[in-house]
Amino acid sequence: MSDDAKTLQNVGAGLAPPVLSGPDVRTGLTPARPLPPRALVLRAPGINCDRETAQACRIAGFETELLHINHLLKAPERLLDYHLLLIPGGFSYGDDLGAGTLLAKNLTIHLGSQLQQFIDEGRLVLGICNGFQVLVRAGLLPGHADDVGGTFMAPASLTNNASAQFECRWVTLSVQPGPCVFTQGIDYPIELPVAHGEGQFVLADPAQLSNLHKNGQVPLVYTIYAWQMSPSSATPHFASRASLSPRNDPLEAPPDSSSPIPYPDNPNGSIGNIAGICNAQGNVFGLMPHPERYIHSLQHPQRRGAHGQGDGLLIFKNAYEYIQSKLRTLDRTLRVRSSVLNLQISYASSGVDIAAADSAKAIMKEAIQATQGPEVLAGMGAFAGVFDLSRGPIYRAQHRGPIYRAQHRGPVSDGHPDSGLRQPALVASTDGAGTKTLIAAQAGRFDTIGYDLVNHSVNDLLTQGARPLFLMDYLAMGKLDPVQAATIVKGVAAACQEVGCALLGGETAEMPDVYLPGAFDLAGTIVGIVEQDTMIGNGQAVSIGDILLGLPSSGLHTNGYTLARRVFAPFALDTIFPELGEPLVDALLRPHRCYLYEIQALRGYPGIIIKGMAHITGGGFEGNIARILPPGMQAVVDTGAWSVPPIFELIGRLGQVTRKEMYRTFNMGVGMVLIVSPEVANHAQRLLPELLTIGYITEGEGVVLQGL
Repeated sequence: MSDDAKTLQNVGAGLAPPVLSGPDVRTGLTPARPLPPRALVLRAPGINCDRETAQACRIAGFETELLHINHLLKAPERLLDYHLLLIPGGFSYGDDLGAGTLLAKNLTIHLGSQLQQFIDEGRLVLGICNGFQVLVRAGLLPGHADDVGGTFMAPASLTNNASAQFECRWVTLSVQPGPCVFTQGIDYPIELPVAHGEGQFVLADPAQLSNLHKNGQVPLVYTIYAWQMSPSSATPHFASRASLSPRNDPLEAPPDSSSPIPYPDNPNGSIGNIAGICNAQGNVFGLMPHPERYIHSLQHPQRRGAHGQGDGLLIFKNAYEYIQSKLRTLDRTLRVRSSVLNLQISYASSGVDIAAADSAKAIMKEAIQATQGPEVLAGMGAFAGVFDLSRGPIYRAQHRGPIYRAQHRGPVSDGHPDSGLRQPALVASTDGAGTKTLIAAQAGRFDTIGYDLVNHSVNDLLTQGARPLFLMDYLAMGKLDPVQAATIVKGVAAACQEVGCALLGGETAEMPDVYLPGAFDLAGTIVGIVEQDTMIGNGQAVSIGDILLGLPSSGLHTNGYTLARRVFAPFALDTIFPELGEPLVDALLRPHRCYLYEIQALRGYPGIIIKGMAHITGGGFEGNIARILPPGMQAVVDTGAWSVPPIFELIGRLGQVTRKEMYRTFNMGVGMVLIVSPEVANHAQRLLPELLTIGYITEGEGVVLQGL
């Protein structure tokens, strides 16, 4: 959230900071310029008029944003960054019992206090068609008792059209006097289209209709075209409105709003010909017709409209002008309250909560210290970590007995019979968990993302034959949640323990202006050690006829999530696809597999020499295997040598992603590739049966993918 947006939120009783002509006479400071009027168009399951509504707002002058309800529920305070909230039409038949009711519940249960503050401060809410129904279901229309001077308002509803069919037609609407912000100054009938199946407005107590009229809460009623009336003597007389209208079209003034208007001019059969309702203050308005579908005269079948504009645009312009007026006329009290004189500024009020950081550190401290042995001379709490290199690897080799080795499938040495190191080399790597963090945040599952960071980093060390010594992590959030942060770091610590790596320290940063609410970033630097003469690649040279062996992956690991998120965006995370047989979120959040103990098991046996090793991450097979090939050598990968896991097939099918692009983006089920001689390949596969033969080395350059 920007600083300007925070200022808008902190003002409280108004819409934005006022416009001042110069420095404040008491502070000598020039206040920041106000934000332009901002509109939030809500997206939710079933809504299908959001883009048209946003376009109408933009044409009227609003700075407009489309935001899904799920994002707003995660950060309800974001609502107060806007001046106008719009709930567009959409949904489906029966939405009074389905999507409309669900959205209303989300607004009242999860956004209730923010929405009430939004309305109390005089900001505007517009619900169109099914959005009107949402406002009624949420109890915001016709309004509460205190909205109408203590007058009890009976509950209302929107139910099936009286015609029992979907109505899609143009209607004529009469504007009634009252407080409604959206219809002010419109002194002639307007035309708008309707498209709905459940638009009949009903009151639990029909006698309360008179109270609505008395309070001016019926801004729009259906009326009729004068030329459609029969010349019967029973037909009421309509006086000409030519003097009131800026247009020369053949409409007449409306009848009295209490007169029943027959179908089809009252297309849903609403009592009192009601087409729209507002609250007593006039800043919450719901209407059945669609103003966003008539913002230009070309949208009318007879090209009606004044100055090329459709009648619907008047409603959006009224909202814009009202907010502009509010911005210009805020009184001195509001200025003082929002000024630096009366605003108690602190690091926490600016968005960074040190107390929350301290709480998070206390929760994660025990987990971090569990990864550290006596080789760690300075860890958590110090400005920099200190690791005793002379003692670390020898200590671990000598003090981890047969139980540890048995549990971790192989010796802890580098493949050298002596646990001491003669010519040690430090190996380091820096990486992050990438946009997989967005899936974790969306799902609210933070216990495994630390494994992704650690295991990815350890695998990078393995390509040089190194084993990990220690890791330093970096966790950044927009708003620090101590429990969430501690859960993430505990996952990092648990993963470190499993690979015998010390979590030496790290940094937890709170940056509200950098990260969106709910988002976080996780990265780390790992340092490992290897005996120089046992480094992978220092033994036999890669030669023609060598074999490519692959170790299966556990899924996407930590790469390709930007593409995967785009493909799965229309689906809920709990969707169970037949191909997966499990919730989508489980497949997407399965941790990156670590290959430490498999590689140590291979290297611990005499005669097994790994000539090269590629961690298949971003760039796929071509991008990663090419990094370990000497000049004149080409790797041929047979893409038909293994079965591609269902998650990759699903992404390719739903996203219509080409196979070439899939193999360039994802690991496709193989997370680590080893280059060995044919003799070693046979021996290695007897030791580790899961090793796959996926290709071979020949003369040439680069990597060739067969079977695409």
